[in-house]
This record gives sequence, C-alpha cells and structure tokens, in this order.
Amino acid sequence: MSLSLLSAVSYVRVSTTRQVDRGGERDGFSIPAQREANRKQAHVLGALISAEFVDRGQSGRSTNRPELQRMLTYIREHSVDYVIVHKLDRLARSRADDITITQAVDATGARLVSSTEGIDSTPNGVLLHGIMASIAEFYSRNLAQEVMKGMRQKAIQGGTPGRAPIGYLNVRRQTEDGREYRAIQLDSDRAPHIAWAFDTYATGGWSVAQLATALTDRGLQTRATASRSPAALTVASLHRVLTNPYYKGVVTLNGAQHAGSHEPLVPTATWETVQCLLTSRRQGERSRIHTHYLKSTVRCFNCQHRLLVHNARSKSGRVYDYFVCSGRQHGTPRCTQSALRIGDVERRVEDAYERIQISAYRRREIELHWQDRLAAEASGSEQKRSDLAVQAQEIRLRQVKLLEAYYSDALPRDLFIKEQRKLAESLSRTEAEEDRLSDDVASQTKHLAESLDLLEDACNRYLAAAPADRKQLNNALIDHVLIGPNPEDIHVELRPEIAKLGLRGAAEEDFV
Repeated sequence: MSLSLLSAVSYVRVSTTRQVDRGGERDGFSIPAQREANRKQAHVLGALISAEFVDRGQSGRSTNRPELQRMLTYIREHSVDYVIVHKLDRLARSRADDITITQAVDATGARLVSSTEGIDSTPNGVLLHGIMASIAEFYSRNLAQEVMKGMRQKAIQGGTPGRAPIGYLNVRRQTEDGREYRAIQLDSDRAPHIAWAFDTYATGGWSVAQLATALTDRGLQTRATASRSPAALTVASLHRVLTNPYYKGVVTLNGAQHAGSHEPLVPTATWETVQCLLTSRRQGERSRIHTHYLKSTVRCFNCQHRLLVHNARSKSGRVYDYFVCSGRQHGTPRCTQSALRIGDVERRVEDAYERIQISAYRRREIELHWQDRLAAEASGSEQKRSDLAVQAQEIRLRQVKLLEAYYSDALPRDLFIKEQRKLAESLSRTEAEEDRLSDDVASQTKHLAESLDLLEDACNRYLAAAPADRKQLNNALIDHVLIGPNPEDIHVELRPEIAKLGLRGAAEEDFV
C-alpha cells in the first residue's frame, strides 16, 4: 500500500522593499523566516509544498498583488489541500478582502492554514479567524492614522514627509548626544541642473519638451531605487518638477502648504514666473513641426495676433515659406493682412535692430542717469522694506491660524485650500516686492550693465548669431514686433525692463 502526500502551497508577503533588501540578501530576513515557518507547518500537516508565491514589497491593503492573484489561479487549476500563510495579515489587511480571499480558497476545496495562529474549520477556529482578521484591519487603519499624524506634524515643523524630490537627498544625521535624525540636503549632482531648468524656462524661450531634451543632454538622471534604474526626465515628470512648490521652500501635504526647513533651490520670484509661463502656454504656443526663431515674437500689424509658419507648395513642387496671421486663419473679421514671406520678415527685423542698438555715448549717458537714480531709491526704500516685512509676517500668522482651524476640523478642505491659495499669492507678491527693494545698488547696477551690453552693438551681434541665439536675444530685448506687408508697417515693442531705461527718449543721432 502506498501513501500519497497531501499538497500545499505557501504564500509569503512583505510590505516594503526595505524588508526585502535588509541584511544585504535578496530576500532580507522576513521572507526566509516566513518560508521556514510555512515549511514546518506543511511537515506537521503531512503535506508537500508544491508551489511558493512571494509578493515582495506589496501592501496588504489591496488584493491586486501579482503573486496573490497567481496563487488563486494556481489553486483553481491544481488539486491543493492546504494554503499556508505565516499570519492571516499576510493575506489581507481588511475584513472584506479577507472574506473574499477565504471564499476563493474554500471554493477550490483547499483549506487555509496559518503557521502561527490556531485557524481551523471548527467553530472556535472560524471565530478566531474572524477575530484575527478584524485585528489585522484595526492595526492597518490605526497604523495609517498614526503615520499620517506623524507626517502632518513633521510637515508643520518644516520637515519633508517621504522621499525628497529630485535635486535633494534624504540623509541621516546625529546630534551631539548621539541621537539620529533625518534631514534633507541638496544633491550636488542634480541640484544645479534643476536650478538651471527653472532659470532657463523662466526666460520664456523654451518649451518643456525642449527643456527635457536639454537636461538629458546635460546628463541629468533620476536617482536609482531598489525597483528602478536611473532614467532621464520625461516631459510629464519635468512638468511636475516645474510645478512643485518644494523647490521654492514649501512643503505640501494633502493640499496644506507649510514653510519647509530645507534650503530652497530657486527664488520665489523665479518659481512664480515659471508658473505664469506654464499657465499661459496651456492654450498658447506649443512645439510644432513648422518652427522658426521669430515665432512668438512677430505679430500681425493689423490685429496683433501671432504670426504662424506656413509652408506652401507650388505646382512645380517648390516650397515657399510664409508667416500667416493666426487671427485671419481663425476667422477674425477685421483682419485682412496677407501672408508675408519669411525671408522678408527676417530682413525687416534685422533692420529694426539698427534702431534698437545704442551708441557708446548714449550707453554712458544712461548709466550715469540710472546710477544716480538707484542711489536715491536705495536711501528711501528702507521704510518700505520695513513695512513690507511687517505685512509679510501678518500674512504668515494668518496662514498659521488657517492651518490650526483646518487641523481642528473647523474648516472644510475645499474652503481651506481656497483661502490658503489666496494667502500664498498675497505673501508671494509681498515677498517679491520686498526682495525687489532689498536688491542693493550693486546688483541693480549689474543688471543695468547686462541690459546695456545687449543693446550696445546689438545689430551686429544679431546678424552674426545662429537662429537659436537670435531667439534668445529677441526674448531678452523684445516683447513683440508688429509687422505688415508695407515697409512702414513695423513697430518694435521692447520688453518693459528694457523700455524703462528711457531709450525711446534718446535723440535720433544717439542711435547708430
């Protein structure tokens, strides 16, 4: 007479990848311990484990786990007597999921067994099973609540809950008495690239897609994790970076914003400029097949809509490049402007640079005027800065009170977020004005010199520049150019910070 062994499957799960990697081994310590306990339980039952299913780094709060689903499929397709787990909470963390999985196991004729808990088919065993499943659910929900409470308190104190975004590193440090704590520091390899991305996009001359390509060319990659290799930033992930207030020193948790204790990577003014550009371009210019360095600079002289690049092919197959009015293309009634040859527009903008550039004499005259003006402004701005500092502090106190009301459940989340956004915008404006007044004469003089450097001999510099450099020069100096079919139909509008230098007040002989 031959005895056949009973069949069993073993299911093992750990919640985090940290548990998997602990001890330098592939499966850490927890997985081998669960495996050995299940093996011993199978021996007690007189069963042979025919298959093992291991979910590494998978949460028990969802049944959508690859190895769990593979195990349920396996026991439906094979004759299995026992499903062995180390504890019931390895299968599920909610009572509803536990019932669903238990019914799926029972439907195959198999019996669920815990290697550390007295679960069987007797009434006492069924009762214990229900109690243990309820305890597992309570533990999971209570743990989540405590974790969220800790994360909220950390955010209130300016800490960073969770993994720091690209450009920063999570580090461990020690106090003088040997206590360990977690902190955030700049990532010396990646932080310069992220700062460059914000500064570059703030110029207004780049799309997010172009910026992502440039960052890849610069060598920027994400940090490696246990489950992911380093990779270049995608357009979507770069967009998340550019809209993340963490980089201006703000920690966000569940919609609530807190002043972070980490070092800001970009000035608030730069971050706000980037947000304005991103918002304006949702319906604005996008990267298209037909592109040109004058796009977004030239506009229709008649209706002031943007000019778009259009390629027309003749019957002979020859291609002609034109700028066409987007207003006329979309049916603007008042616009009758005809298409303009791109080559003609290029030459007329080149000619306009002769009227933009200034002589060395005029440059010196402007410098002397602004140096005296900046010195006078600096002496009278101290009181303004003091008033703005008081105003900013009042806004911060209102933010604290708003948070207290929200966390005490005295304010609904949607109203809290709305009011918090208003206060944040008000604070940004106040701080931006405070920063503007705080700039010393030397930094403003430097900015003045840089602007005048662009204007002096601007025409020759523009003529010698490559298309990409011409675009950057246009973005730095010109707000837009209105241009029409007639030679006199052209008007150059300088950027406000350039126009305020007083160039339009110069005599004609002051321009070269």
